[in-house]
Amino acid sequence: MAARRALTLVELPAWPIKRLLRLEEALVRHEAGNWCLVTALPPTPAVVVGLGGKPDQLLDAAALRAAPVDVVRRFTGGGTVVVGGGTVVASLVIEKGAVCEPFPRDIMAWTEPVYAAAFGRLGVDGLALRDHDYVVGDRKVGGNAQCIAKDKWIHHTSFLWDYDPKHMTYLTLPAKRPEYRADRGHDAFLSRLGEATYPGYAAPAAGAAAAWSGDWAI
Repeated sequence: MAARRALTLVELPAWPIKRLLRLEEALVRHEAGNWCLVTALPPTPAVVVGLGGKPDQLLDAAALRAAPVDVVRRFTGGGTVVVGGGTVVASLVIEKGAVCEPFPRDIMAWTEPVYAAAFGRLGVDGLALRDHDYVVGDRKVGGNAQCIAKDKWIHHTSFLWDYDPKHMTYLTLPAKRPEYRADRGHDAFLSRLGEATYPGYAAPAAGAAAAWSGDWAI
């Protein structure tokens, strides 16, 4: 029987997104081992733009002037999101060769059953990957992004346990968007995982640990 791979599971306190991104990048570039970070972000909203995102095209300048928030550029690709109270971030930092080929589609194909099993244990049925999003039915519940470095890759996801609809007004309808979204606004496109499972945030780390315990030494 093959030895199980080691995975360090860390449930962080409510760190601001900028601090969390700094830790993630440090783990990717400077720290050995496989890591899973889980944290519920603090209530103050922030906008996070992907590495190649263009804020002038993706953000509503009038909404930002009316109610300013931090705009942070992350070191990974992906789209633009609003995070804050109700956002649970799960970050997988994995050594190359540990689980799958180090390419975005392979990484997402590997994470889909992992997260489906984890959330299934929490009472969420039907979590699936659609285009680059995690969905339940035709509603987005999580967005993800990757960075593939020399020896590792990171796949981090912002899961929507809850969100304030007014914070979504910071975002425009992007010109490049998933086909399944069509022209739906956020109220018709997003869903809250907290409506289907535990309202608190301690559950995701426990679900992940249970789902992965057969394959990983946690």
